[in-house]
Amino acid sequence: MCVVFAVWLFAACAAPPSKNERATLTPEGFAAMRWDEVVERARGTTVNFAMWAGDDARNRYFREQVARTLKDKYDITLRLTPLSDTVEVINRLLNEKAAGKMTGGAVDMIWINGENFRTAKQGNLLWGSFAERLPNIKYYDEEARERDFGTPIEGFEAPWQQAQFVLAYDTARFTEPPRSIEHLREWIKSHPGRFTYIAPPDFTGSVFTRHILFHFAGQDKNALNFRHNFDEELYRRASLQAIDYLNDIKPYLWREGETYPATLKELDRLFVNNEIDFSFAYGASFASDKIKRGEYPPSVRTFVFDDGTIGNYNFLAIPFNHANTAGALVVINHLMSPAHHLEQTRTLGGVFPLSPSRLDDDERRLVESLPRGAATLPVEVLNSHRLPEADAQYLERFERDWQAGVLRR
Repeated sequence: MCVVFAVWLFAACAAPPSKNERATLTPEGFAAMRWDEVVERARGTTVNFAMWAGDDARNRYFREQVARTLKDKYDITLRLTPLSDTVEVINRLLNEKAAGKMTGGAVDMIWINGENFRTAKQGNLLWGSFAERLPNIKYYDEEARERDFGTPIEGFEAPWQQAQFVLAYDTARFTEPPRSIEHLREWIKSHPGRFTYIAPPDFTGSVFTRHILFHFAGQDKNALNFRHNFDEELYRRASLQAIDYLNDIKPYLWREGETYPATLKELDRLFVNNEIDFSFAYGASFASDKIKRGEYPPSVRTFVFDDGTIGNYNFLAIPFNHANTAGALVVINHLMSPAHHLEQTRTLGGVFPLSPSRLDDDERRLVESLPRGAATLPVEVLNSHRLPEADAQYLERFERDWQAGVLRR
């Protein structure tokens, strides 16, 4: 009788699990649940989202509009963890794993890119395969779901946004930009001090230099070969010529190539102040967005190289030691929805990333009615000039070779 009473007393006194504890799931548990059960587990919880914080307008949009929508629709509180580079959170996860911190981490979901995804997947820093079970995965083509910078995705991250590299120039200064890698070389030498690029490994600076690498590999034909596994001979041939090109233009760059802008903000400042004649970004509508906010003059336009520019998807992942699985899954699924992408495109610009053939008639009409900024190229032009991204091993190798062969030369 006393034993029964003691057990009853212990059960009565034990604290009930918190909402975030109830929301923590195993991959097997998630696979066995209905989606409405996942949504119910997520209600009343807080989701910590680690995201790149280099765009003030995007930060404000997520803190205000996105956070409000998630609270109203799911009773989820969104808390942003700002990053200057995604590698910060990957390094934190590596340290936590080494220290044995396997649960209760400070981050529930990550805006991740290809190099960091490869590191995270190889280091078992991700929770598990989840993306193919999300309801809104149906809106994404298979291309967005198979590989990220050459690394098989296998459901360990969910596709989110689409990006493509474009360059900006001011038509008030000149009307015809250089539309090939070789014409760019000629332009730089004819206009000393008027061009520069961001120092790798910044992702915008790194993607600019990869266009040079792709050019010497044979543009779009051999760029396809960069997608799968590392080919030493292909890399050696292309990289030697690319390094020579970058050293050839170096004395004609801003400040004679003695220093490089460290961030996209610094590159933009030089462009707006008429110290250089080009800016660029991994976002097809970035110039239109800046014109709209009064940061660029209305005469700015964008272009792509005739041989194409690199495009990819970016993704959302869940770290191995997160604290709130259900909340992260619901937020990720929401950020993949047509409703969110319509709102985000209206607010921030960008390319609508979902396949039109997978939308219903009403959604397609709404997408077609989205305004395209004056400086944004038509989708058909972007798609016809889109080059696939390289395997992450090429990125890592070329960034190291740029440091040794260009920066420190």
